[in-house]
Amino acid sequence: MYKLKMDASKNRLYITMVGFFNYEEIKKWSDETIAMTKKLKPGYAVITDISQFKPTTPEGTKEIERVQVYFKTSGVGTGVRVVGDNVLSALQFKRMSVISGYDPINMATLAEAEKLLDSQK
Repeated sequence: MYKLKMDASKNRLYITMVGFFNYEEIKKWSDETIAMTKKLKPGYAVITDISQFKPTTPEGTKEIERVQVYFKTSGVGTGVRVVGDNVLSALQFKRMSVISGYDPINMATLAEAEKLLDSQK
């Protein structure tokens, strides 16, 4: 399951990913995520909560990489990844960040992520 929320006033995208994604679901997520970022201004921020996400398949990682590359090339400002104590998913996303060049800051909670981004204004 995933949830996407945009806050235009803060120029921010919120992404929540929960559980295991099959290819069809992660493809739908990646397409919708890219479409939503096109509604934001350059320098937009992204908070991705993967604290309950289960590591995905090799095909799924390609879709995540595609989104990360899009973030990087579309002018993302600050990215924050909420990892909680989810070490495996955090490592999987970190490996993809090396490939894509999109390297968000890892935080333990959504509240910490929002506090960090709010302090940058």
